[in-house]
Amino acid sequence: MLYWGILFAVFAIGEIIIPGLVSIWLALAALIMVVLSPFIDSIQIQLAIFCILSLIFIIFFRKIFKRYMKVKDKLDVERVKIVKLTAQEGGKYVYDARFKGGIWTAVSNVELNEGDIADIGRFEGNKIIIGEK
Repeated sequence: MLYWGILFAVFAIGEIIIPGLVSIWLALAALIMVVLSPFIDSIQIQLAIFCILSLIFIIFFRKIFKRYMKVKDKLDVERVKIVKLTAQEGGKYVYDARFKGGIWTAVSNVELNEGDIADIGRFEGNKIIIGEK
């Protein structure tokens, strides 16, 4: 019974540290085993019940809960502030732009002025492509 309680604590703390909806189901199975273990003498049977409960919880409940969790699959509209024009290459304008506290290289098809705020279209390596999706 004590080792199931310890396993419950380890899995619960693991889920808190690294959330992934896996450890929580193992923790729940271990918690159930804390209640069942005084009635079952064989450690092999206890382990088998724990494995079966874990599989059931992971297979069925994880799918249900993942639907309700927000998955960020798209980049929110983020913006950069143009610091200065650094080059003009064949109809493309290259800027230094401030993004999240750092200075990045930004490329655009349109001319922008210092201090302008522009929408990020995508990232291409370590360059920000402005406005293109």
